[in-house]
Amino acid sequence: MIISAFDIIIFILSMSLLHGVRHKIQQLSFRVFLGLGLGIAYGLILKFAPANWLLENIKSVLSIIGNGYLSMLRMLVIPLILTSIINAILNLGTDSGHIIKTISYKTCGLLLGMTALSSLIGLLVGEWFVVGQGLSLPQTAILPKHEYTGFADTILGMLPANPIAAMAQENTISVVLFAVILGIAARMTNATHPEQMTVFRQFVAASFTMVKKMASLVLAFTPYGILALIALLVLDQGMLLMTGMMNFIAAMYVAMLIVLLMHSLIAFMYGHSPWSYYKKAYTPLLVAFTTRSSFGTLPVTEETLKNRFNISQTAATFVPGIGATIGMNACAGVFPAMLVVMTLTILHQPLTLQMIVMVMFINAIASLGISGIPGTAYIAATITLTSLNLPYAIVALVQGIDPIIDMGRTATNVNGVITTALVVDGKKS
Repeated sequence: MIISAFDIIIFILSMSLLHGVRHKIQQLSFRVFLGLGLGIAYGLILKFAPANWLLENIKSVLSIIGNGYLSMLRMLVIPLILTSIINAILNLGTDSGHIIKTISYKTCGLLLGMTALSSLIGLLVGEWFVVGQGLSLPQTAILPKHEYTGFADTILGMLPANPIAAMAQENTISVVLFAVILGIAARMTNATHPEQMTVFRQFVAASFTMVKKMASLVLAFTPYGILALIALLVLDQGMLLMTGMMNFIAAMYVAMLIVLLMHSLIAFMYGHSPWSYYKKAYTPLLVAFTTRSSFGTLPVTEETLKNRFNISQTAATFVPGIGATIGMNACAGVFPAMLVVMTLTILHQPLTLQMIVMVMFINAIASLGISGIPGTAYIAATITLTSLNLPYAIVALVQGIDPIIDMGRTATNVNGVITTALVVDGKKS
């Protein structure tokens, strides 16, 4: 009883510490790291607690906090999909000039294509590293209601026959396709009857802004949710969890390195040797790695493209703008694919050719417009996992180490944008 009471005191002190530093330490990443460390320590402490009603109540409180946080993340998915994709399509190449439209379409095609290839790389590297081996899902994880039934059934299930039902059933890829169709229709209407679209455009823009703010509010609870989820996982799995996480970090960075090599090969085809390319591009890549913000890196990226790579002003300005909102190679490609492999490994399910094709397709489509939203990588991963009917709670296993991974993800995303700009501009070095 004394040990259990001590555990309660430690839990209250841990939560109080996270709450107390929220104003002194503004960086969420540090507080997430702190929540991860406190969660690991608290989970190990709980291992020494006797199995009684008090321990069960502690676990129940942790479950409410941790899975409540996951539920709030889940709440964001549908409104984010609708508002972000429609907003992105409406604002894609709004200039009537032929050059802007051409750049828009070429940029989108290349970014989405590289996202699909990055997904394939993530899947293959994840299989090679056997990410997820030795781990298990939290006992409170929400499991899929039915199994993956094949390519044809999955494609038919994607079609938004009833958009409202798709939203209610959390058929996220159907919602994505519905949002794309609605966005295209809105864009076409805007071209022919712009006066009738003014209110709709304002509504979509305002809704997107509000949903992003709502996402920021939810993500503010991340340190508390991570503490609770990691404590439960450590209590259940012990230090096997830490070993699995180191393997996941290594797999992610190997996959992202291969994606960078893919970018280098594409740049080489346009006359930029790897040495010359990275000598010019290292500044925005370093800024992206340290700030973990693609939007924050935009001015540096544009300046580098214009002054160091000497591409046209239009491409240097427009491509990074699109790349900050569509198809990020690491956040929407490698990361969701790696989580799919991790989930399949834990559930002892095989990675089939059909599943590979589906992940590449879903990641490319789902990447439309979600970049720049708080928690981009996790929104993308949730869309992919739920579309394949896999438990999205797998994110709880890796979210505590996300700052380590996100540095590499952001640099990889920015590198993909720079490479895309060089291809779209078409100027040889």
